Amino acid sequence: MVIAKPKGKYTYADYAATPEGERWELIDGVLYRMAAAPNTKHQESSENTGNLINDVVRPGRVGRVYRAPYALRLSDTNTVEPDLLYVSAARRRIITGRGCEGVPDLVVEILSPSNSAHDLAVKRELYARYGVPEYWIENPIQETVLALTDPVVADGVGEYATETLYQSGDTLTTDRIPGLAIAVADIFAEPW
Repeated sequence: MVIAKPKGKYTYADYAATPEGERWELIDGVLYRMAAAPNTKHQESSENTGNLINDVVRPGRVGRVYRAPYALRLSDTNTVEPDLLYVSAARRRIITGRGCEGVPDLVVEILSPSNSAHDLAVKRELYARYGVPEYWIENPIQETVLALTDPVVADGVGEYATETLYQSGDTLTTDRIPGLAIAVADIFAEPW
């Protein structure tokens, strides 16, 4: 379960001072303590997705996948820890010693029973508002991937103009990673 700590307007300095061993996110100046460790299906989906992307990007060194816990700093009042993020080699300047400081090419969040609403609403709006070009929401229970593209901002609120739902039997592709074609079933495959 995500728990908010809404006292005042927090900044990156407050986020950086949170206790080691605890996972926090900072969204619009509010600190959110993240749930305990993810479940097995969540971890397997994360591992599979990261490995499938790396199979394409590593040989040509065209980009890199970063896995949670890894900070994505979008502004002084917005620092989150997506499950995965991808940064192309052309944009590697946004990777610093503190994490990713800028908009990555792709963000992946994996739903857990305790965080679904947070990822589906709060983080979806945040990523669109900051112009994350592609946001995947993986659902390990339903074995689907919702790919969101074409972020737009209207009256200060972010939204994605294009939604594509991928299910078992579908192949997921993206313009962000040329040559990437992932069978959705492979994202949710058990490793044994």
